Order: sequence, then structure tokens, then C-alpha cells
Amino acid sequence: MTQWWQASDSDLLHALGAAQTRLNAAYVEMLALVREVDSRGLAGKHGFVTGIELLRCTQNITKADARRRLDAASDVLPGRTVSGQEIPARLPATARAVAEHAISAEHVVVIAGMLASLPPHLDRHRPALEADLARHARKLDPAALRKVGKRAIEMLDPDGPKPRDADPSRTRLSLCEQGTGYAISGWLDREATAILRTALSPLAAPVPAEDGAPDPRSIAERQGDALVQLARRMLDTSTLPSEAGHRPHVTVTVPLTVLENRLGMGLLGFADGTLAGTIAAEDARRLACDAHVACVVIGGRGELLDIGRNSRVVPRGLRRALAQRDGGCAFPGCECPPQWTDAHHVVHWADGGVTALHNLVLLCPRHHTTLHSSEWEVTITDGFPLFHPPPWVSGGPRRNPLHRADLFGRTPT
Repeated sequence: MTQWWQASDSDLLHALGAAQTRLNAAYVEMLALVREVDSRGLAGKHGFVTGIELLRCTQNITKADARRRLDAASDVLPGRTVSGQEIPARLPATARAVAEHAISAEHVVVIAGMLASLPPHLDRHRPALEADLARHARKLDPAALRKVGKRAIEMLDPDGPKPRDADPSRTRLSLCEQGTGYAISGWLDREATAILRTALSPLAAPVPAEDGAPDPRSIAERQGDALVQLARRMLDTSTLPSEAGHRPHVTVTVPLTVLENRLGMGLLGFADGTLAGTIAAEDARRLACDAHVACVVIGGRGELLDIGRNSRVVPRGLRRALAQRDGGCAFPGCECPPQWTDAHHVVHWADGGVTALHNLVLLCPRHHTTLHSSEWEVTITDGFPLFHPPPWVSGGPRRNPLHRADLFGRTPT
């Protein structure tokens, strides 16, 4: 057995990556065996009611795991007709990634689940969505991939699934006594939710203790405290604090042609940079009647063109453009919203780097430290941040698609 405590840091990290690749390779072999056992009907021949039962008993796994293996084998491995003719895999892009040992079993489960949740009227998007998910699976962990998939489907189907309530058209809020307090329940439409979250955002930010310890409250606890503080401030002064140098605001991103022609969709965003959903062109026009309009020029691939001025401090207009382009921390898989990020110079100011969109990227404090103290590097390629991992991380350069669901399928690889 290898004495890993004697290995160098570099050798240890390379070995860790190689071990994951071997696990992925073993997964491919397992699926091939499962597919052959199933195709031969060995379950019935050996007294098992189903293939799931055979796998559960012989592999000592749960029924859920057995079902996932059978489904994955059908999804990513080719089949054969009675005459022996090969049938392509149901998920061809995912099949290629699995065959290359580039993704794990969990990735396959996420991709299959996302495609299964695609409404029938969006079937024409299935091949492109599967290809996009397989591509991102090579660079994102399964949890981040699931979030990307959900946001992509939201963009494809802005109306979403039919709600359980036959007509939830009225905003409502209920307070029900529970223990020593009250439980809150209710329903808000997208616009009302965006307004409420925008107002809560500056009050729900983490507040470190006097000794520098991190805020121990959960996000839900901070938002609950923020709601009470918001009500108290409104009662006392009817004002809200500014955030990132300007008043909290709801963001609507909409092409000029949509506003002019009253056809198409716009994007409604929360103050934290996350996507609230899509809104109709007429709703965007209504919101624009009483709003500050910031004109941002966008290129053919969706990338923002350079704006701002050349100074060491990032001006407000340029910061706004960064938030629009990156949507938050640009490090792959990070969900940190833009108001909790730093504007990092790709080429440091002291080294001659300019304060311009093509030389800036938003990073949360944790990933800002990572970039300065590790082997990770970042470049702005084709208008978007591209992160280059150390040599011991497989998969090559990667981006963060979590904040920009509107670019899903269009962001360059």
C-alpha cells in the first residue's frame, strides 16, 4: 500500500484526481455489466422478480440505487435490436462524457432528472439541453449542475408548472400562532417577491461579531430578522439603507427592441443578482415608466462591451456592468451575490492593469483569497471570465453559469 504521508503535495493532489477518474471508469464498467445482465433477462432466469431485485440482492445496495443503475445503463450505453443492430444511447452527449470517465454517477442522475422534468411542450429543446448539461457536468459538481439545469428550464418555460392553487393571483400573507411566536405563510407573485427581497437584502447581510467571528445565523434567520428590522425602520423613519453605494433596486434586463415592439421577454432580477424570473414585454415597459434606465451595449454572444473609466477605484457604472455580466462571484460553482463580492483586477493595477471590464472579475472574499494564494488563474476570454485550474485538477478551463441562466447554451466553452 502506498505510504501517502511520504508523498509531496503535488503528487498527493494528482493521485486524488486519478483516483476519481478510476472511480468514474469503474462506474462505466458497472453500467456495462448491468446493461448486459438486464438485456439477457438474467433476473427471471435466476428467480428474481425484477432486475432491481437482482441488483439489490447481489450488489447489497438499496432499491433506489439499483433502479438508478438500470436507468443510467439505458441512458448512456447503446442497446441492440434482436438482429444485433446497435441502438444509440438515449443521452448521447452524457454517454460521451461517461465513456471518457469525465463525470460521476451523481452527474448522470442529475442530468436524467433534469431532462425528465422538462415539460412535453419543450421537447424540441431536449437535445440542446442535454448537450449543455453534459458539457457543464465536466466542470461543475452535481449540486451546482442541478441548479444550472433548473434555471435553464425556467428560462425555457417562464410560465413554469401550473400551480396547485387554481388562481393564485392575489398576494397573501398569513400569521399563525405557533409556540411562543407566529409562523408565516403566504404567496407572492414574482414582481412582489422581487420587491420584498430587494428591500430585505441590505438588512439580511451577514454581520460579524465584534471579535471577528462569522455571523452564526442561517440565511433564513437573517431574512427573518431583516423583515422585522424593515418594518421597524419603516415605522420609525420610512427609509432604507443604501447598498453598494446606491439605493436597493429591482433590476430588469430587457433588449431595446423588446421595449419598442412590446414583444418578447425580459429578465427580472433580485438585488442579490439572482434571477427572479422572466416578465412580459408590456410589464417591462410598465416598470420602465418609473425607473432609472442604464444603457448597456451587449455583443452577439451576450457579452457586455467595455464601459466605465480608467481609474484604480471601480466606478459605479462599471460595477453595475460587472454585476450584469458576472451576476455574482464568477468562480465556478459559487452562488455568492454581487453585493458581497470584490472587483478583482485580472492584471493587478500595480502591474499596469487597467480598470476596465476586460480586466475585472467579481469574486467573493473566499474565492478572491483562493485566486491570490493558489495556482488558479483567471482570464477574460470572449467577454466572460474563464478560470484555469492547477494542473492536478482535471477538466481544463471552466466558467460559472449559475448566475447567467439567460446565456445557457450560448456561453463559449
